[in-house]
Amino acid sequence: MDVALTVVGVVAIAGYAAWRAWRRHARQRRLMHVADRAGLRFAAVDLDGAVAWLPFRWALDGTWLGAENLVSYRDDDVLAFDLVLEEPVSASEGRPRRSRHTCAAIPVEAGCPPMLIRPQHPIDGLAEAFTSAAIDLDLEVFNRRFTVRCDDRRFAVACCDQRMMRAILTLPPGVAVATNEDRLLLLADELPPPQVLLLLEAARRVRDAVPAVLTSLYPPRPARSPFEDRWLQGHWSPDPIGRE
Repeated sequence: MDVALTVVGVVAIAGYAAWRAWRRHARQRRLMHVADRAGLRFAAVDLDGAVAWLPFRWALDGTWLGAENLVSYRDDDVLAFDLVLEEPVSASEGRPRRSRHTCAAIPVEAGCPPMLIRPQHPIDGLAEAFTSAAIDLDLEVFNRRFTVRCDDRRFAVACCDQRMMRAILTLPPGVAVATNEDRLLLLADELPPPQVLLLLEAARRVRDAVPAVLTSLYPPRPARSPFEDRWLQGHWSPDPIGRE
């Protein structure tokens, strides 16, 4: 009896693993087809590391395992992708669970502090990263749909001007918005392939609505330090401020 139960368990686990692999590859083929018909670029895996260093580990509970199914317009800097996450579990729950999300990354010419704009019906796995109270903004329809949390209220108000709030309101239902450093991220539970393209379009609208004043209020961090060359080739380069 015990042997029979063991065999059944092994078969069930193998069948579930095979179903997950089939579902993953079927989604990949569908996304590739949808992207090709729309004239978009598609990459099955993140070979260039475009997603690996995004500063948003705090926004979702769990470990980022990697990105796949990257979709973007040609010669554009907005990127949609699938994110695979390993969620934390207690010791009694056994093996960690994996969840899948659809995201879009948008570059921002500013040094943004962490901010999370979450829908009133939040997506699964959003982290409770802030202890500060929710910030009410001056567009009531926005306040009814989203909750804004940021430890820097000045940034939240400057970022979420009327134009930006109206762009965020065009996002598909259930999509959250996060900022950090020079990136803005849209996060959702896994979307069907056609809706990935809708998220990409919405991300472009959000990108175009980012207030220009953020660049002066929150200047981006320099990509290269003036002292960086002092360590090259094992010797000191000239000190730009005259010290040896």
